[in-house]
Amino acid sequence: MKKVNSSKRTAIKDRYSAYRDSRRSEKEKPRKMLPTAKKLFALLKGREVAVIFTILCAAGSSFLSILGPKYLGNIITVLDEQVKNKLASGAMDFTPIYGILKTILFIYIGSSVLGFLQHYIVAGVVQKLITDIRYKFNKKLSRLPLSYFDNHNTGDILSRITNDIDNINNTLQNNLIQIITSVVTFVGVFVIMLTESVSLSFTSLSPFPVCFVIAMVILRFSKHYFRKQWKETGDVNGHIEEMFTGHRIVKAFSHEEIAIAEFDEINEKLCESGRKAQFLSGLLSPLINFANNAGYVIICVIGGYLIVKDQADVGDITAFIAYSKLLMQPITDLSNIANNLQSSLASAERVFDLLDAEEEVEDVKKELYLENGGSVEFKNVDFSYIPEKPLIRDFNLKVNKGDLVAIVGHTGAGKTTIVNLLMRFYEIQSGDILVDGVNIKDISRENLRNIFGMVLQDTWLFKGTLRENIYYGRKDATEEEFNDAVKAAKIDSFVGTLPDGYDTVIEEGGSNLSAGQRQLVTIARAILASPDILILDEATSSVDTRTELQIQSATYNLMQGRTNFVIAHRLSTIREADIIIVMRDGCIVETGNHKELLKKDGFYAELYNSQFAN
Repeated sequence: MKKVNSSKRTAIKDRYSAYRDSRRSEKEKPRKMLPTAKKLFALLKGREVAVIFTILCAAGSSFLSILGPKYLGNIITVLDEQVKNKLASGAMDFTPIYGILKTILFIYIGSSVLGFLQHYIVAGVVQKLITDIRYKFNKKLSRLPLSYFDNHNTGDILSRITNDIDNINNTLQNNLIQIITSVVTFVGVFVIMLTESVSLSFTSLSPFPVCFVIAMVILRFSKHYFRKQWKETGDVNGHIEEMFTGHRIVKAFSHEEIAIAEFDEINEKLCESGRKAQFLSGLLSPLINFANNAGYVIICVIGGYLIVKDQADVGDITAFIAYSKLLMQPITDLSNIANNLQSSLASAERVFDLLDAEEEVEDVKKELYLENGGSVEFKNVDFSYIPEKPLIRDFNLKVNKGDLVAIVGHTGAGKTTIVNLLMRFYEIQSGDILVDGVNIKDISRENLRNIFGMVLQDTWLFKGTLRENIYYGRKDATEEEFNDAVKAAKIDSFVGTLPDGYDTVIEEGGSNLSAGQRQLVTIARAILASPDILILDEATSSVDTRTELQIQSATYNLMQGRTNFVIAHRLSTIREADIIIVMRDGCIVETGNHKELLKKDGFYAELYNSQFAN
């Protein structure tokens, strides 16, 4: 492995940092948490009864808990009276105390039962809410255009559906009840305190302005770092996903040290934003506790003074002091919850950013039934991935049923883009694309794409048996059609070497097959689909010459009676094409068959001769 010295590693990290900064086209904009919170709690629609019942249980549980100190204060008052009686008459009567203890037992048992109910209900509500978010997330991904995935890191998208949603789940699960309980407790305690002493009650509120200012200042700064923390978490996951899926390339080019340097860069950013977020949020609780304790001391001093002056009973003041402490506890709890909510809302922002992303143009329900076998026509088509950089301009092409159309040109000329537009992976800016004379905008995407069969350079296989991967082309195919497809694709040439034949489990991505074998599987899948229009994007690029000839022979029969588009890089493979479309910078510069284009001695001839030059 090549060594990378510290100065070089630092330079790599600097370059990577600059690259990351330039890559982030979306500058972090100041956003308010309230709209995100409204969106999050709007998902509770339809569960109002459960939420209301939870609130009532929380209110009942908190109310019973609030009554506890009052009865405990009564016990102290009764004991004080009995002590005085003892001194006066020499007798003590504990009967009143037994009655109070029974009441206290009832209060705390009732509070526990109601607490159990509220936790049980909230667990169900929150899990269903999170399930709905995941459902919406998954459904949204199927409606997003390819351009979204082109512009967003796969690892970041996965981080949103895992880390961010889990963060929302944990916060709601652990803090939703606490919020309700804290609010109810605060209101209930303050009402009871007012019945004891109005002046002391408002004195106990003296720390609140200080607590409020402290909370607002800290939360204002911490939300920025929480947002950065989850954004950087997505970047870390994106980098790991890239390095994992491309680990062979990383090792082949001895890129390990550079990959580590890149990871260190984004990991340090995550560490820094996480440290600042946790440090700022961690300040909130001790500062508010300090303010609360200061108020608690004030109440103790004033209460002691009233007892000395015989203006209040010991039991009443003891209960009031307990209530003042109980009044402060919800404030402390809410301050801690506020930190979790900041983190959760930062995650919710990322989730809703995806859920609110612009979707594909609304689909139609009209179906297309081919009558002419799949003729295709492009009429004055304009398209660009970036508005200010037009790629395809005034593109016109007419393809008849059964034609073999080859599209050639330099990389970036627009060859694959033509196919993407034909299948409505992207929407054209102007012009029309017709299949059998019907505008593709007037038919459903699902129906349109069922007409096509595609074999691409990049093979895609899922974890499952070889048979299941081939049947992916058409689930309802018969065994006879399956056998014909695998024979035509020449899969039988290697399936005998697999441990379980067609029932061999293929690892995710087909890692236990060679590149050529994976390509043969995708070709068999396309053959089984029996499409009306076939698209081959240099489908034989990953196979050896002998296998290439076998595939060409098999696909020749498949192409009969169908419209065929072949995106070719090796021009030797498309000599027999009916029409060769030569593209440059998104425009057709030449059309004709192989012989005609060579005679023209134009751009095609230049491309062709360059591939066979010594």
